[in-house]
Amino acid sequence: MSAFRSLALIGGATFISMCSPRGDSSNDSISLKTVTGAIKSSTGRQADTAGWTIMTLERQTQIARSAVIGDNGNYSIENLRADRPRTIVLLSPDHLLRSILSIPTATPAKINQYFRATPDQFPPLFDRGPIVVFGELDGVDAVDDSIASDRGNGVPNAAYGDNGYGLVSGSPSSDVDLTGLPPVLNPDRNANGTLDIFETDVDGNERPDAAENHGPNFFTEGLAYAAVQYELSSVASGTETAQVVFSARLQPGATATDIKITGSTHLTSGATVSGGSSPGAWDGTLLDDGTNEDGIAGDGIFARRVTLSSASRLKSYQVILFEPRRGDATANPTAQPLAGAKYLIAVPPLTLTAMSTPVWDSVTRTINRVGNPFGTISAYTWSVTVFDANGKPVYSSASIAGTEDSFVIPSNATDSSGSYTAKITAKCQEQVSGYSLFVVTSPSVSL
Repeated sequence: MSAFRSLALIGGATFISMCSPRGDSSNDSISLKTVTGAIKSSTGRQADTAGWTIMTLERQTQIARSAVIGDNGNYSIENLRADRPRTIVLLSPDHLLRSILSIPTATPAKINQYFRATPDQFPPLFDRGPIVVFGELDGVDAVDDSIASDRGNGVPNAAYGDNGYGLVSGSPSSDVDLTGLPPVLNPDRNANGTLDIFETDVDGNERPDAAENHGPNFFTEGLAYAAVQYELSSVASGTETAQVVFSARLQPGATATDIKITGSTHLTSGATVSGGSSPGAWDGTLLDDGTNEDGIAGDGIFARRVTLSSASRLKSYQVILFEPRRGDATANPTAQPLAGAKYLIAVPPLTLTAMSTPVWDSVTRTINRVGNPFGTISAYTWSVTVFDANGKPVYSSASIAGTEDSFVIPSNATDSSGSYTAKITAKCQEQVSGYSLFVVTSPSVSL
């Protein structure tokens, strides 16, 4: 592991302390700092990392702070909490998760991922593919995570193969939210081989996680939760439409003017909003005005339904950041202890496919699902919605297991005097009550 210490020093970092008064999220005085530094790519050039995003992630709260790396490989991250252990994550220009911090230990088959830094030094960074490493360890107070790296190269075991996250411990803790890894970046926290988005009870206490406010979508400071619902619908001609419903709720006592969404520009470019108070091109914000699927104005829930351009689709490993903003934070960051705080949602490794038009048997009143949008995964649910001639829903079925292919629509769902259509909607399990990460709707079939 001496190689981690022998790398040349290419840049340092400076913490600038800003002592804050008591704020929304804590009863303690908060010290906010700015860290600057430099990073080299795996090719050895600083300029190669320009346009990438460097992100710190607090261990206890999962709060992130981030910055876009400049043309010369330098960065400046503002408003860090100096008192909290954190790790470092690198995102590609498309906001895809690429690298997470690896710190060597005395045991070659183990690494650490979280650290504390002294106020006057932040070591240089080097990108090494699935990991990013410090050029030297002086001033780095590592937190013992005991993450397995059996090949002795600092790369976590799970970085090999199709996972790509490199974040699953070889011996996970029974507490799935404290595995020594950022749970927001771990798609299979209980390490059972099933993506969490297809499970309702990851922690195994026989109660739905969403109803208990458990899981990586929930936070203890600033935001109560953040949710992304990606909806893919299609018509018989094959044309697809993708919409995303972004939603977040503030913790009691926290305040925000709006919530800014930061993600891939390829995802958000050309995005529009059709409803609410400001239809047209999406400005990247979520609002709490009662007109944007956010509930009642002023209730602390911020939301927006966004239609993506035809060239934009959500990708595996993409990271989306929610940033609560207050009007006074720009002029006086210390007036808002959560200034710059970002809350992330990471997309798990999953490829969606559109469903085909359902098949309707008018004699038996059976509608048959055609296609599985989640590939070989059957741990999802689907339902049937019947619409009248005006396109208004008049009947919705209960949830049907993904292992079932057909459903009988009851005779009282329609009457003989009208004309009706039906669609099938498939979705993964809710991670926040009312929100599933992936929702796929079929073309309509005439009944």
